[in-house]
Amino acid sequence: MKIFKKRQIVALSLVILIVVAGYLQYTYNNSGFSKADEEAGRLGEAVYVDNSDMEENPEDALTNDNDSDIAIDEITVDTSKDKETSSGNIVASKEANDYFAQTKLEREISRSKETDKLGNIAAEESASDEIRERAYEKMMALVDIADKEMRIEALIKKEGFEDVIAFFADDGSVDIIVKAPSLSSAQVTQITDIVTRHANVELDQITVKQKF
Repeated sequence: MKIFKKRQIVALSLVILIVVAGYLQYTYNNSGFSKADEEAGRLGEAVYVDNSDMEENPEDALTNDNDSDIAIDEITVDTSKDKETSSGNIVASKEANDYFAQTKLEREISRSKETDKLGNIAAEESASDEIRERAYEKMMALVDIADKEMRIEALIKKEGFEDVIAFFADDGSVDIIVKAPSLSSAQVTQITDIVTRHANVELDQITVKQKF
């Protein structure tokens, strides 16, 4: 059983936090999301589970997988709120723009907090080697999921989609929310192909939705 030194864990946590901070800055700068937008309608907002008790009992925190779950509210599409520019191009509704900006921001903040808590558990000298090892492994799993989400989102956007969010569930399933007025069967196939190749999941584990 490996024993992880506190200095190594702290250094690793700092690297992870730097990466997350950079991603948050990039997301926020490119979203155009403001405080006024946050106080407006929050249609389709993602719900995050509070992990505030994780530090109270490290062992319980590691065995309770529900602490890190991200539940997605039902996505609804209201085409009546789509706007048309002077050139005839349809643009996304304000609710859709807010949803993508806010959901990504909240997802990264939630994950950053959980990673920090797991790092503290892994560095806790009074904890058993088994608990510290499991905390480290769970922290690395979160980093791996974040990397897959970012890679899949970037690849889907390269195919011409304005924005996209990828959600990985504990059961291995993946939800993809795309900012688009509609999705053709060819586009859905294109998206699922990217997910299967980069997330190593089967087609029946992928759900593709659109929000505009």
